Amino acid sequence: MRFYKLLLGSVLLANSLAALAQTNNDALLLKTALEAEDAGKLKFGLYSFGFFRNNEYFNKIADGYTLFGYQLNPKLIYYPAASVRLEAGVFLWKDFGSSGYQDIAPTFTVKLQRDTWALLFGTLEGSLNHGYIEPLYDFERVITNRLENGLQYKLHTHTVVLDTWVDWNNMLYRGEDDQERINGGAALRLQLMERPGRKNAADSLRLTLPLQFTAQHKGGQIDASDLPLTTLANTAIGIELEKVYARKVLHRLYTQNYLVGFRDFSNDYQLPYRKGHGIYLNAGADTKHLNMMLSYWQGKGYLAELGGKLYQSASTTYKYPDYLQEERRLLLLRLMKDIEIIDHLNLTMRLEPVMDLDNPKLEFSSGFYLTLDTEFFVAKPKK
Repeated sequence: MRFYKLLLGSVLLANSLAALAQTNNDALLLKTALEAEDAGKLKFGLYSFGFFRNNEYFNKIADGYTLFGYQLNPKLIYYPAASVRLEAGVFLWKDFGSSGYQDIAPTFTVKLQRDTWALLFGTLEGSLNHGYIEPLYDFERVITNRLENGLQYKLHTHTVVLDTWVDWNNMLYRGEDDQERINGGAALRLQLMERPGRKNAADSLRLTLPLQFTAQHKGGQIDASDLPLTTLANTAIGIELEKVYARKVLHRLYTQNYLVGFRDFSNDYQLPYRKGHGIYLNAGADTKHLNMMLSYWQGKGYLAELGGKLYQSASTTYKYPDYLQEERRLLLLRLMKDIEIIDHLNLTMRLEPVMDLDNPKLEFSSGFYLTLDTEFFVAKPKK
């Protein structure tokens, strides 16, 4: 009952604060725009992502380490019609201090877009584009698992935003000593209320119901592996309240509050917990100078293969792989700043102190990210 009482308390606090939503990752997203006027055009596109993330963690649940390098995705883009985008390119991932590239892989996307929906086949608008909360989807996957390939359907109306996807992570061939691995899920946002400000129409108050789901499957029928079939699922349901201001300094206040769940649906259990749950409470402010978000996590027996490592009840560390902490209580502060250097070039800086309330020790993560996402046409359509 403690979990539900805390969630109820957070919602009441949200109403009293007139506060919103989740971490703003807009500057880090990889977008495949499609405009009607581009029909018949051939373009060259370049997405580059420079990253530095330093995790100063010394606990037994999540490792401390540094990620430092860059990723490139040059590509050719062709628009055969006003509603179709084709692109083909190559993805390169380089870690500084290493002798070679961590990954070199082809990318290919077919995107069909109508007024309110889009269908993608090939390389997806994945990673942070899905919009998951961190207990379900680790922020670091934007670096360590950037590419997702499969099928994706997206819906965007005034009241509904939906992203459903399947990422075929590992293909299985006959007789291999391996398993097929598939990730997928859905992220749904229902806007329950939007009310303009009384004194300024540019101000607004929004109430949103988010529903999120991820699943992982490992198995196959033509493999030579002795590993059992594994099926895992994570879910979240929440309430978000956001107040947007048309002011020079204060841009918005928000709160975001979630009930989060984990369940192992495998026939043979391999993990230390079969099911778990947690609450994830957030309140924040976006200002002209700095964005801030304070988060509280309380979990019990919670595991998430795609989720942030700090939120889990079982260790993912190198030195303490068997360590368990069934109940976890964390307090996190995020200080974030996005700077648009020039058009299409953005610098993102973050400082994220964290404290485990059951083993009090202040740890932190810091980072900066340089993102360039640009396109220019190689050939115009003939008139």
